[in-house]
Amino acid sequence: LIKQLKAKPISEEQLAAEVAGIYAGLIMVEDKCIEVDDAQSLSSPTETKLHNQQWQALIALHRTLLHEYYDFLLASQHPSASPGLRRMASEYHMPTRIWCRGIHPLLELLRRRLPESEEHMLTYIFLAYNIMTLLYETVPAFQDTWVKYLDNLARYRMAIEDDCLEMEVWTSVSRDWYFRASDKALTTGGPYHHLAIVTTHNNASQRLFNYSKSI
Repeated sequence: LIKQLKAKPISEEQLAAEVAGIYAGLIMVEDKCIEVDDAQSLSSPTETKLHNQQWQALIALHRTLLHEYYDFLLASQHPSASPGLRRMASEYHMPTRIWCRGIHPLLELLRRRLPESEEHMLTYIFLAYNIMTLLYETVPAFQDTWVKYLDNLARYRMAIEDDCLEMEVWTSVSRDWYFRASDKALTTGGPYHHLAIVTTHNNASQRLFNYSKSI
């Protein structure tokens, strides 16, 4: 789809047909992900220990869903899209669905199965982070949401890191995304509260400043 949209001009009608086709495929994959995630959430780790191939299949399924979301957003926000087509992403709650149905359920499943799932969790965080970075760069209409999700992913990555240097790297990444969020919402306390959470313990004055701004 991306190559097709860039290769030649596309009419409103063609674009609307593309978006409808993408959404039909997206729904099928999304329903399957929900079914699988719900089944796994109801089972205990001891009852259903997943093997490498099963983890890989789960990640592949969710990767397909993330790609479907990306294609839908890229097409619906295309310069040739009508105002009605552009509104579809919001009307269908697509930014929320990316996190609540595409990313978070599998992340939580992986987190609950640590430490056996650590390698697969790293793989999925990297995958989701790359997709969200692409959305941040190519679909600016929802940049505030993408920033929040990128920070969430950075904090997941930070939380499972044992190496102090790597942890500091991801703490810095998380902090950077929230600085971007706070630059856009200087009057809201939320970003400062989260900055306070990820500020390192040896920077007490900065942490206290962030807490004070969040009140």
